[in-house]
Amino acid sequence: MIAFLHDNRTDAAHLIRHSRRARRLRLAVPALQGDRHLARRYEQIAHAWPGIVAASADPRSGRMLLEYAPGAPLLCDLDERNAPPPPRSTFAPRVVQVRDRWHTRPVEEIVAQLATAPDGLTVREAARRLRLYGHNLAEPPDPRSRLGILAAQLTNAPMAMLLGSAGVSLLLADLVESSAILVVVGLNAGIGYHIEHRNQQVLTSWRKLEAGLAQVVRGGALQHLPATELVPGDVILVRAGDILPADARVIDAHRLSADEAPLTGESEPQHKQPDPVPPDAALAERTSMLYAGTSLVGGHGRAIVVATGSATEVAHVRALVEAAAAPPPPLAERMQRLGRRVAAISVGAAGVATAASVLHGKPTRQVLKGAVALAVAALPEGLPLVATSALVRSMQRLHEQGMVVRRVAAAEALGGVTVICADKTGTLTCNDMRLEILEAAGRSYPREVLSADRARLFVDPVTTALAAGLLNSDVDVLAGGRAAHLAISGSATERALVDAAHAAGLDGAELRRSFPRLHLYERRQGVHYVRSVHRTPEGGHVAFVKGAPEQVLALCTSSPAARRAILARNDALAAAGLRVLGFGWRPLDDRSEEPTGGFNFLGLAALRDPLREGAAEAIERARAAGIRTVILTGDQRRTAAAVARELGLKGETLVAADVVGLSPDALTRRLAATAVLARVTPEDKLAIVRALRASGEVVAMAGDGINDAPALKAADVGIAVGASATDLARQVADVVMAGEDLRSILAAVGEGRVVQDNLRRALRFLFATNLSEMALVLGAAITGARDPLTPMQLLWINLLTDTLPGLALALEPGEPDVLDRPPAPPGDDLLAAPELQRVGRDALLLAGVGAAGLAIGGPTLAFSTLTAAQLSYAGICRAPQRLHGEERRAADRRFAALLGGGAGLQFLALTLPPLRALLGIKGRTPLVLGGFFTGLALPWAFSRKSAMHVVTRRGSPQRTESLA
Repeated sequence: MIAFLHDNRTDAAHLIRHSRRARRLRLAVPALQGDRHLARRYEQIAHAWPGIVAASADPRSGRMLLEYAPGAPLLCDLDERNAPPPPRSTFAPRVVQVRDRWHTRPVEEIVAQLATAPDGLTVREAARRLRLYGHNLAEPPDPRSRLGILAAQLTNAPMAMLLGSAGVSLLLADLVESSAILVVVGLNAGIGYHIEHRNQQVLTSWRKLEAGLAQVVRGGALQHLPATELVPGDVILVRAGDILPADARVIDAHRLSADEAPLTGESEPQHKQPDPVPPDAALAERTSMLYAGTSLVGGHGRAIVVATGSATEVAHVRALVEAAAAPPPPLAERMQRLGRRVAAISVGAAGVATAASVLHGKPTRQVLKGAVALAVAALPEGLPLVATSALVRSMQRLHEQGMVVRRVAAAEALGGVTVICADKTGTLTCNDMRLEILEAAGRSYPREVLSADRARLFVDPVTTALAAGLLNSDVDVLAGGRAAHLAISGSATERALVDAAHAAGLDGAELRRSFPRLHLYERRQGVHYVRSVHRTPEGGHVAFVKGAPEQVLALCTSSPAARRAILARNDALAAAGLRVLGFGWRPLDDRSEEPTGGFNFLGLAALRDPLREGAAEAIERARAAGIRTVILTGDQRRTAAAVARELGLKGETLVAADVVGLSPDALTRRLAATAVLARVTPEDKLAIVRALRASGEVVAMAGDGINDAPALKAADVGIAVGASATDLARQVADVVMAGEDLRSILAAVGEGRVVQDNLRRALRFLFATNLSEMALVLGAAITGARDPLTPMQLLWINLLTDTLPGLALALEPGEPDVLDRPPAPPGDDLLAAPELQRVGRDALLLAGVGAAGLAIGGPTLAFSTLTAAQLSYAGICRAPQRLHGEERRAADRRFAALLGGGAGLQFLALTLPPLRALLGIKGRTPLVLGGFFTGLALPWAFSRKSAMHVVTRRGSPQRTESLA
């Protein structure tokens, strides 16, 4: 059997015919039949296999034809399937697929432990290990079953009450009412299922770690294989531009350096070499290791694969992600609290009504129908639709601004954010170095004024320093010498030096031809500078040195006073958050001479990873909106502190070691005064986010790297920033930003606050109207009056007044000053106690309107009047409109259309005979219509300005109208 691996799935293919003479294979692929898109995908996959000459897939027959070259690895694999089992290897699988200390061991020991060799594994042994350890893929998480999601929608108190009411109606042989209640239950369950299923789709598998093909040495021959087929012990060739497909131990390195910022948060590329490093070296300091998911920015080399699939470091981070259960959405928690309260109130009211009805001697059937009516009246059946519509509308508005909300409830959770935790490298900064200042001959030159004169090389200090940075750097310039056409690959630091030299007027291509490099002496353990030897146009030789200023100065002939001045300037630049390099040069008499001293000091180059556009403004706007920002970074304390100062953040700068081991209370107190945490690991970020949440904060985490993923998932809102965000960060985030402008986060927070405000207004309307129905039914039971409304009429009222008016309130555009006030206190209910008092007052007034209709014209007039009054009450619940222009007019048109639609449906119910019969309307039409129009006018006639705090915040409250 052959397996096609694609898009997180494995499809089996069976061999039908094999013509060795024609070198053709015919396969049967059941999954292929009838799918022409999959046929093209299979052809692409097969063409990537080594030795495949042609591939043709036929979706009609479900078969595939492969033509291969002599000696193709696929043919060898097919032969091995029929061969006797290979001899037992000395390879110890138990040791390989654990997170071992590979960085501490010499190359010879690793080669022996993995039972491999510098010329790689044999094809047969590689096939055996592939069967033993599986493909180089991460294991997918176990999703919740669809049945489990659906069951969760029916196992809550409000749904249980509705199901109980339907059961009682069925026992009373009232099939119409029981069917209507079950339809409502089905609608609510369907909406909830849709939301939960969408949430689960966010957590799709992160299985593809490879970047296409890998260069692998097997049996002494170089092969290009799918990275999914790598096994522990494979020898791989790596070069600049590669994305590492597995964890590997370096065995040979030539100017090899890796960008590990997505995994470690370290902004500087890490130089790689084969020598062991100490056991306690942090992940960012393991120079002998390459890690899956990181990329190579310079050089080339060879490495032995030591871990694949779920044993890699990136898989360890993924395990942290899976362990970091996403917190329940704040909206869900608040809705559950409201649901429990409504259920308790409903049960209590039903108990009182039942007792009162029994005391009045009413028949059992009427008592039971009254209990059903109360249960129906208490529950706002339109609430799921209203809440979902408000959230989806917010998601659409954010999508228009370049943000994709992948978890529906996150649209509301954004509005309650009190703390934003932001990764530094790649999130607040661009992860792209640029030269800021060049210090030469005792003067400072900003980048903007740098100018080089090729004719004065070795005479003009600025020109010599720029030329030294260009010639000493190990980068590839892929297009001419003009800055407008440059395409430079290499480390971010060296790219910045070469780019600055070109911008100052030097022609890099011409300079490299004139001064060809003969030797390069690279950095090594404890040596933080690079020396290069070049031939001059006159036939002589010159050497350049670039690196840590204090070490470069030790190689130069400067005086003690000059050294002190240079080091003081270096400290001042470093304290400003700049990365500082020193430069020197000297002529050489012999090209074979290794330059170990006697250099002339040229100057200092200060580089900065610039802040993203709008980062400082975003943090200032967050402060104005009452939101605190905390930087979490794997960088050094001094660099992180300088970035915080540039952003305008105030507070302590700590390293992870300062807070590790603190008790939860102590950690919470320490974090309250902290602006920056440096040298943090993925585990530290996760712990910090959890500690902030435990202290009552609503946390948004903004990041782009693999190392941010656990914290992204554990936060109330995880935000993946920019198109360069890693796949893992995108897949666990709640919100994915297409751009890098952090001001978009504040725009999203504003949208979340609009959602919260609209939901509060919609809830005020829903609960006031439902409580009015409860009060009317309960009052009739206590006084012994006839039943004012039947369960069917109550269902009609709720479905009509809970949906269209509720939608009208939920889709309001919001206020322009929504970010000029602090967030609502975390943990507050959607309707706090003062608001509930006013809701209760309005509910009693609406119930009074229904009671007046009951007294004047019986149940039919009560039904007509109360429904109209509830529809009109929606206009009282609107916020004061401070918008102007087309947006205000569009909002007014939408509101009028939705309320008018509700009024039109009620008018049809009062006049059309089929609907009148279904709802049990028996009164005369003129009287019923009179009550309808009177009900529409009454709320406005009795409304007045009131200090109803619909949104209670840490600033001034909003005011809106309420019934007197």
